[in-house]
Amino acid sequence: MSTLLMTGAPAVAPTALTQDGHLGLGEAIVFGVVALVTVACGIGVLTAKRAVNAAINMIGIMISLAVLYIVNESPFMGITQVVVYTGAVMTLVLFVIMLVGVGGDEPVGAAGTVMRRPVLILLGLGLAGALTAVVWRSTLPKPAGLKDGAKAAPDLLAVTLYHDHVVTMELTAILLIVAAVGALTLTHRQRIRARLSQRAVAEGKMQDYAAKGAHPGQKPMPGVYASTNSAAAPALDAQGEAVEESVPRVLRARGQGLELSDVSPEMGLAQRSGTIVSRLAGAGQTGQAGGPRDARRSGMPSMPGAAAPTVKQPVLSDDGAADSAAPEQKEEK
Repeated sequence: MSTLLMTGAPAVAPTALTQDGHLGLGEAIVFGVVALVTVACGIGVLTAKRAVNAAINMIGIMISLAVLYIVNESPFMGITQVVVYTGAVMTLVLFVIMLVGVGGDEPVGAAGTVMRRPVLILLGLGLAGALTAVVWRSTLPKPAGLKDGAKAAPDLLAVTLYHDHVVTMELTAILLIVAAVGALTLTHRQRIRARLSQRAVAEGKMQDYAAKGAHPGQKPMPGVYASTNSAAAPALDAQGEAVEESVPRVLRARGQGLELSDVSPEMGLAQRSGTIVSRLAGAGQTGQAGGPRDARRSGMPSMPGAAAPTVKQPVLSDDGAADSAAPEQKEEK
């Protein structure tokens, strides 16, 4: 209304209306499709459990508004809606989500996607048919030059936004600044304690070993099984027991660690029934036979059992000939 008063131009019906002021069939179809998409995306924003899905639904709402602007002879507003809000504001929102984190578990596999492709094909065909009907049945007026389009000129639009709605624009700018500062604040992590040097870490490990008996070396790696090599699967010690420290602390704190029976039901059953312990007890500590299964030693250095084999290699003399006595001295124990 303020634009019409400033320009003094008579009111002209937009192309969305016919000459008698009624809504044409094509325009009605456009409005119905856009309204359906807008309402569906709005419900998606309210009910989405993940922030990324809510942001994508908001992008759909803004694109629908841009379509309505263009239909009502405001191409500049439509392009601005896409470039500024969809391209800039929602990109900022997605950037904030990326920095802060979305949380939750990602869906694994293709569960629930059996009927997705046929439904998408039907929706695509329906949308193509609706757009074809809109183009075919739309009522377009005769070209009237640039005089009637002066009301949507960028200079008059700037006067309307920054003169009549200056408070709204300032509040929008403050909202964007708060979003940017909030993203920086949430992603900034202040160090709770001073950074430890390698010497301090080593001394702390030795103190824990002296006071609590904690092993100062590296923690065992997660277990590798025939069915999985997940980091949540625990490793096994010499007695067949699951080593809890082999699972990362973050997974254990979240309760995402796997039990031995989850990754290897046979091993879990043998552990619960005591089969592993009975075999080890029957084999004895010296590696001698006497149990259900002979558990012999490897015979390597520093290991109980038979001595490691000793091999003497032939040595070349000064003239390049091999020592003839060397092969005779080769022996294995």
